Amino acid sequence: MSASSRQLPLASAGCACCAPSGAATASAISGSAELVSTVTLAVEGLTCQGCASRVTQALQALDANAQVDVTLVPHGRSTVTVTSSSADTGVLQSALAAAGYSAAEA
Repeated sequence: MSASSRQLPLASAGCACCAPSGAATASAISGSAELVSTVTLAVEGLTCQGCASRVTQALQALDANAQVDVTLVPHGRSTVTVTSSSADTGVLQSALAAAGYSAAEA
């Protein structure tokens, strides 16, 4: 019994795992009807993973699809980067203030 093997073609340019690095991003952005913006804030008092979780929950309450990245800086001002279709600096600062953290644009 002989086994035959066949090479499968690479996925289309719309596939994020197989496409050249710029192709998947470009097709994802061009297919999107909403504009996405990124806001980075310097946050006081953000010192541990518990704080990071609390901040993430507060910001995702504004937009459940928001990407929230927290960079903890011991004994300093940590940064929070929010990528969302509704990322407005003032609204984000208000949400952080309600959660107990002061934030300024980084």
